Amino acid sequence: MISEAPTTIRDARRADRERGRKAVDRRLDGQHTPRRPQWDCAGCGADWPCAPAQVRLGEAYGRDRIGLAMYCGALYAAAVNDLPVTTNGETWARFVSWVR
Repeated sequence: MISEAPTTIRDARRADRERGRKAVDRRLDGQHTPRRPQWDCAGCGADWPCAPAQVRLGEAYGRDRIGLAMYCGALYAAAVNDLPVTTNGETWARFVSWVR
């Protein structure tokens, strides 16, 4: 089945969000997934990625820390568009720095 290409920027962004949501759900088995645009956990209500989500993502990627970092970087980029602006790197620390 071939889907139609988005015709507006709004439709393209909506399609990107949906693709990202499906990828996150697949890696987390539908548990401790982010609620957007506030980026909190649908399972426990904590800021996402919560501790259980970090553990599940770590398990899903195993030894592929570079892949995990790239994935979390992509989520960070999506979150930057949704969350309020911070100047102290709080959003970066929340989404990416824990991968180390």
